[in-house]
Order: sequence, then C-alpha cells, then structure tokens
Amino acid sequence: MNKNSTLYIDAIRHLKKVIIQNFGKQISTATDCALLSDRIAKETGFSISAQTIRRFFGLIKSDSQTSDYVVNKLAKFCGYRDFSGFLDSFSNTDLKEFFREDDTSKDYWRKSEELCLNISDNPELLANVHQYLLSYPMARKFFLEHHPMRDLLGTVYDQYFLHYLKYNNGNEGKIFAYGFLFLSAFLQQNHELMKMYFQQIKNTEIQENIHVIPAGLKFGVELLYADCIGDEKGFKKTFLEMKKWRIHYISASEKSVCSFEYSVLELLIFTNRIKEIEFLIKNQTFQQYQDQFYVPEDRKITHDEVWKILCAVAYEKMGKYRISSDYLQSVNLENIGVGWKNYTK
Repeated sequence: MNKNSTLYIDAIRHLKKVIIQNFGKQISTATDCALLSDRIAKETGFSISAQTIRRFFGLIKSDSQTSDYVVNKLAKFCGYRDFSGFLDSFSNTDLKEFFREDDTSKDYWRKSEELCLNISDNPELLANVHQYLLSYPMARKFFLEHHPMRDLLGTVYDQYFLHYLKYNNGNEGKIFAYGFLFLSAFLQQNHELMKMYFQQIKNTEIQENIHVIPAGLKFGVELLYADCIGDEKGFKKTFLEMKKWRIHYISASEKSVCSFEYSVLELLIFTNRIKEIEFLIKNQTFQQYQDQFYVPEDRKITHDEVWKILCAVAYEKMGKYRISSDYLQSVNLENIGVGWKNYTK
C-alpha cells in the first residue's frame, strides 16, 4: 500500500488508537514510550525501542516513514498476525458500520450487490448513498472495486471514483479509477475529459504487483485513446508493450474471472483494429482455477456472457457474420449481472 495514501494514514491513525486501548492510557511522554517498549518485549518477545515508539506517535519529529517491520510488530502486539491482518479488520469494521450489520452474516459481496440493485431500480438513491459512503472509505473501496457499475457512467456515479482516489491513490487505484472515468468520458464523447484522464493513466507506471484487471485497463485506455486521435505510432508502441505485459499476466489471468486480454478488449472493441482485436480473442487466457474464493460463481457467469458479446461484435467487424451470429445466439441476457445490463445492449 502507498504510505502516502489517505487510506494508509487513516489506518495508522486507527492503529495508534488500538495500541493506546491495549496500553490502557494515552501515550504522550517519553516515559510512556519506555513503558510500552518494555511491555511489547514482555508480551511478544520482540523489541521495539522507546525512541522508535516516540517517532511513531509523533513525540519527536522524523522525516522518515515508519518501517514495515515496526508497523507489523505493533499490529501483532494488538493481536493481529501483521499490519495486513490489521487492515483487513479495519476494512471489516468500516463495512460492518456502513451496512449496519445486525446479524452474523459477513457476506459483504452480496450486501454490496444488493445495494447496486437498489440503486439500479431507484436512481434517486445514488446521491444519498454517495453522501453516506463519504464517511466510510473502506466500504467505498469495496463497493467500487467489486461492483463498478458501467450502466451509471456519465452520471453523479462518476463522483464515487473521484472520492475513491482520495483514499486509494497508489498506482493500481489510479489506473482503476481514471480508467473508468476515461470510459465515462469516451461514452459521452467528452474529448477534453478523455485527454485529461488518458494523461493520468499514461503517467501512472504499471508495476508487477498491479492486479490483472486494472493492468489490462491501462493498456485498453491508451490504445483506445491513440486510435481516437489517430496516433498510429503511439498505438503500435503501446500494443507491443501490451503484448509483453500479457505474458507476465498469464498466470494471474488463469486465476481470475476476467483475464488481461478481456480487460484490454473491453476498450479496444470500440475501434476497428481488426488485427489487434483478433489477437486478443485468439490469445484469451481462460480461468483454470480460482484463488479469490469470496468471488461468487455468478460473477464469472456475467463475464462469460460479456465475453460472448465482445466476440460477436469483434467477428462482425471482421466480416465473419456467421461466427458473430453464433456468438449472439448463445448469449443469455439473464446471465448479465448488475451494472452491466444497459452497458452491454
């Protein structure tokens, strides 16, 4: 996680509160830090110096950020396996409060999906939900990342992505949010916004730890924009770079309901780049197994149906009308999930 992100800063602030609760009093003096250091050593068997604790709580100035080692050990002192485990708990607390959970169910995926369905049926809820989500950044992160609603692009829903960026401004978060904002601008043919969001994507470096879907989204945006402005040199350069990264993401695509090629094609399909579109279809990496078990099977069903639609459009562009017709006839619109229904028509 980006240590300069608002989300990370908020998580550290919350960790300090939990440490104080465990310690039993405010940590405001050098003596407090020394006592906490001794207690950590006694209860956990590992050492964090009083000086380090003073820096962590801001009792002495420091230009350097707290190391991963320190935050992991402090989280462990609070009963978590590491800082990542603490973040999961922090996220669940936000989700529980947002959804006003009053039972033992923690199926936040379904709860988020139900919220999307309610918004689809009653668009007036959109602004109210947006205002409510402002107080729950982790819930907003979960809501947007797992259920981005393409049907609502070009509405006040776009504001969700802008607020998402305040708490998730690492490279992956930027590509995800600016990618959907670019798609919204493209669908509205707002060339000024397209250029602005493309530039944000272009300036965001792709890294090996970025998830397969935003990775493909980055290349899809850059390819679509290059096609829109007639930048042939830029298009060819980006496509060659995309092919290199595609190899890197084969393993991740085999675990995902949505492959790298799929993510690129979702934007490239708006062009007439037949050769490149055909490459993506012929080299599609299909899911072999799932390592994200919280993702329900019907999400894969939706993506499978959308893939058929993408292929039908692609083969129509290629002039292969029989193949296109076969794909269209195999589509079951009842399998299209929430957030996709109008977008795929």
